Amino acid sequence: MLTTEQWQRLYRQIDSVDLRSMLEVRVKGDPEGIAFVYGVGDDRTEKSCSQFLGDVLALASHLHDRYQHEKIALIGENSYEWIVGFFATIISDNVVVPLDKDLPVTDLDELVERCGCALLVHSRTYADVAEALGEGRALETLSMADVAEMLAGRGEVEFAHRRDPDDVCAIFFTSGTTGSPKGVMLSERNISHDSYYSIFDLWLEGDSVLTLPLHHTFSLAVGVIGAYVCGHAIYISRGLRHFAADLVRHRPASLCVVPLYLETLHKRIWQQAKADGREGRLRRALRLSRVLRRLGIDVRRRLFGQIHEGLGGRLTDVICGGAYLDQDYVDFFGDIGINIYNGYGITECSPIVSVNRAEKSVAHSVGRPVSCLEVATLGGEICVRGDAVMLGYYDDAAATREALADGWFHTGDLGYVSDDGYVFMTGRKKNLIILSNGKNVSPEELEGRLARIDGVSEVVVTGEGDRIVAEVYSKEGRTVDADVEDLNRRLPPYKRIAEVRYRDTEFPKTTTQKIKR
Repeated sequence: MLTTEQWQRLYRQIDSVDLRSMLEVRVKGDPEGIAFVYGVGDDRTEKSCSQFLGDVLALASHLHDRYQHEKIALIGENSYEWIVGFFATIISDNVVVPLDKDLPVTDLDELVERCGCALLVHSRTYADVAEALGEGRALETLSMADVAEMLAGRGEVEFAHRRDPDDVCAIFFTSGTTGSPKGVMLSERNISHDSYYSIFDLWLEGDSVLTLPLHHTFSLAVGVIGAYVCGHAIYISRGLRHFAADLVRHRPASLCVVPLYLETLHKRIWQQAKADGREGRLRRALRLSRVLRRLGIDVRRRLFGQIHEGLGGRLTDVICGGAYLDQDYVDFFGDIGINIYNGYGITECSPIVSVNRAEKSVAHSVGRPVSCLEVATLGGEICVRGDAVMLGYYDDAAATREALADGWFHTGDLGYVSDDGYVFMTGRKKNLIILSNGKNVSPEELEGRLARIDGVSEVVVTGEGDRIVAEVYSKEGRTVDADVEDLNRRLPPYKRIAEVRYRDTEFPKTTTQKIKR
């Protein structure tokens, strides 16, 4: 097994930054090292780096013989075959279209029709969906179970073809909290450069558990490509319901998650402390940890040993992105000995734009830009340019012209860049509340503050004229008027919440669990 320094030296010598070369370098450095693990008990399977590359090239050869520059859709739960299918489709010089398995069939049907897919690769679980999507159109289907059987019976495969790295290789559909999904066209250069340079900005240490859905670029860029390049094994989790058990079973050192996972773990830790009658002890230990760290003494692994064992015992680094993350969670996990590296990404940038670093993590920021990207604010809007920025939106020239203007990609997110290069987010341009006195209010800022109140499970802040209204859902059925009044006393007058409305059900959400506004 190579050291971190040896891995980095090997990858810095790479001739071409493309997906195939990145896979091949891992095999060169550690051919029999374990790349992927999946299943439990007697069904547990380990795949070495050389086996993985062989499977990818074998399927790429199979696809290349049958399809030329076609769009190939993927649908299914996280699996080894899904990952093989993703890389093989790109390497075979076709275009991969990852589909969100949680979308209704009618929505999937529309996306397949929009793209004109020639092939749908599906898991056994989604065989009925594949059958429904194939009705009435020239769409071939291929089961991942058949792919696994085909790969098991193959011999050695030589596949020499190399694609143009600047051609479109993938179309990712955005989840769309305020409108219909757009098809983001990415090239192999976009994906490989974003992953490659972000890896050197924040190198992952130790094995990981992959749990985020693979049809999202964040999961692929960090959870798959990032962990693979860093030379570690990736355990493919069975999903969020099994996440806690998978942590204990597979003992990861690093994770790639969205804020929901950290919020869930944080809640579980405090619930367990309360059940054990240790709430007071945990609060005292947190205070002691902060004091000792200021003195240069780090005893967090001993102070919070029981918590660490509940997370597998080895977890040290977590990269978090995909949505707003309250700094309180970063601070809490830091106090118990787990580093949270908050970052910012967007599908149109492949997706990582910025991330905090191990050598310096700045509170409330989403870190510094990835080395292959430049970030600036134009009129208060975060704008990005560089190798990771998309080619455009599929079959939507008007939206492409609006987003890619003046040499920059306009993200639609508001924020600023500090003098030392750290990016700070303040909200979404479309959500900004503009008052008649000219003051601007970010609903995301207020939502973050309100979410800290006990009993607030979900909240959306909107403007009605010059009044700011908070709509709250509480799982416990609590009212929080007094807490909001207390918050208002600490806010400037123009940001104060004029009314709190309560709802009996959760807010409608996208499949990524973002609230639809």
